[in-house]
Amino acid sequence: MKSSTSVLNKEPTESFEYEEDFHGPISDRKCKDVFCLIIFIAFWIGMFIIMIVGFATGTPKRLYYPSDYRGNVCGMDNSKLKSQLSNQVTSESDLDFLTDLTSKTKCFFPANQIGHEFCISSCPSSGTLTDAEADNCPSNQLTTYMTGDPNFASSYCAYKSTSILRRCLPELTSSESTNNNATNSAKSSDKNSATVAKIMGAFVQSWWVFIVACFAAVVFSFIWLWFMRLFGGFLVWLTVLFFLASLGLLTWYFYFEWHKSSQIPSSKKLDSDKRNELGFKVLFWIMVAVDVIAIILVIYLRKKIMLAIALIKEAVSAVKAMPSIFFFPFVTFLMLLVLYAYWIAVASFLMSSGKPTIKQKDSYYYLDYVNTKAMNYLTIYHFFGLLWGTALITAISESTIAGAISSWYWTRDKHNIPPSPVKSSFKRMLRYHLGSLAFGALLIAIVRMIRYMIELIQRRLKRAKKNKCISYCFYCMKYCLYCLESWLKFITRNAYIMIAVYGESFCKSTKRAYHLIARNAIRMMTVSIIGTYLFFLGKIMVTAVVTVISLAILRSIGTISFYIVPGIVCAILAYGIASSFMSVFEMTLDTLLLCFCEDSERHDGSSPDKEPYASERLRRFMDNNAVSDKNLNSDSDSHHDDHQNDNQKEILNDNQN
Repeated sequence: MKSSTSVLNKEPTESFEYEEDFHGPISDRKCKDVFCLIIFIAFWIGMFIIMIVGFATGTPKRLYYPSDYRGNVCGMDNSKLKSQLSNQVTSESDLDFLTDLTSKTKCFFPANQIGHEFCISSCPSSGTLTDAEADNCPSNQLTTYMTGDPNFASSYCAYKSTSILRRCLPELTSSESTNNNATNSAKSSDKNSATVAKIMGAFVQSWWVFIVACFAAVVFSFIWLWFMRLFGGFLVWLTVLFFLASLGLLTWYFYFEWHKSSQIPSSKKLDSDKRNELGFKVLFWIMVAVDVIAIILVIYLRKKIMLAIALIKEAVSAVKAMPSIFFFPFVTFLMLLVLYAYWIAVASFLMSSGKPTIKQKDSYYYLDYVNTKAMNYLTIYHFFGLLWGTALITAISESTIAGAISSWYWTRDKHNIPPSPVKSSFKRMLRYHLGSLAFGALLIAIVRMIRYMIELIQRRLKRAKKNKCISYCFYCMKYCLYCLESWLKFITRNAYIMIAVYGESFCKSTKRAYHLIARNAIRMMTVSIIGTYLFFLGKIMVTAVVTVISLAILRSIGTISFYIVPGIVCAILAYGIASSFMSVFEMTLDTLLLCFCEDSERHDGSSPDKEPYASERLRRFMDNNAVSDKNLNSDSDSHHDDHQNDNQKEILNDNQN
């Protein structure tokens, strides 16, 4: 790798020219965008402060274990967490229940005191819910044994029940005159639990499923990339077939779960069952529409798929020369895994660190934990850290691959590439350009954050749902932000390639990449569309397989009430990991294309020294698309010449006057 500084002295808007000493990524580099790196470090100091606050105030078990009416969490020792407000919850001060509930993991709803819930060791195995007993409950040894308090049995009726989601729900028989208040209370408790708290509780319980999903995504992604290296074009068509088959399998699975949920009797359906049924029904019809669209796209783009095979073969030649590039996604995967694990752990503490507050329902009082405004702001800050961190890890991965591939491209003897190109590129990015990468990641994170905030505002505004004009404005804003994010991702991706080659700042690299793309618009558009489509198939294939596996595992866990949300999270994790692996070939294609466009400007083939670095196969493929570029450029040049002639005529007329 030699130093070439002449191009750095030129304006980014100018075309590249032949340079005898240019042979790829320059070695003479300096740290760029240091100020943005300082901002990033300061931001993560704030993230660690939030972690300390969350660990000091949060109790994650509160998210998935039930609580009694005094706010004590069943199944744990509450003596250190017990609030002073718990003694003010009820006027029955003589009932001083234990706070060490380690062995009491079930939540019991008494038949004649449905406003109060109690933690017990196991659900009652006998007792009835007849109206007579509900009105006049006799003292019995069963409730005394379960609660450890003799006063309990004389005031609260026990009934035969079954543990569902750690809550004792009544076993009703047709011969009983049923007191529906207890059943309705159980259902109401399931319904009135905070949705966010339920989701976070499901996250905590299914953390190991997330790890399984991540490793499954790694395995399937690595298999896909390895076969891509060996078979190239054949695997492209195989990917298309697997893509359609995976969509069909996922569609069938959603239908199966929908049909299975619909078979549950209405009398035994919890609100979580209804939500699962509705969710799978919606997902099924969405997948039907996706299946139809996918088949139409495959038929319509069949010729472009054949054209893209030539690009895949060239990319395969590049990665074959440096096998270590296949293992770099493991580095990306580990960084993402650490970030996600850290974020979920801290988020579970933040979501369970509410302020104890006494609430009233009818004539009953109970203790609940409510998040303060300060805690909500910390949660927003924490969420933005996830967006920024994810975007930065992606930027590091993309720029590292771009540096390695550009080293291969700008070497005439492909068997004599620089040693350890992936490792060298990774070190350069971390040593000199972490600030530049953080700058680009910050822009993407800000736009994503605004998108999510607008989505949240729209959901909370009841007026927006009724007013079509307001809804239309929200949809327009979200669509514009989506387009802005897509454009930012495209332009920053190419800016990272320029950073990897020339080592300039983010803004200057962005400007240089933008003008190079503008001068080769047709080429870039053709390859980008084909490449994006092909690798999107691979991502969806991996995501669909991992999602089916994850949902099957989550479905088998009986303690998770709203398992469809963790399933969606598994799908998101799988898609993110698959994207990091597919980025090897995606970034290879983008880097090869950008290097070729620059190569065509530097070397016109007029002399042996000016022979292009591109292989004959790539030049033949690109020449098929270069005609349109030449026509476009010639039209632009003729228009520019006409404009110059008009200006000269105006100057002559002014001089004559």
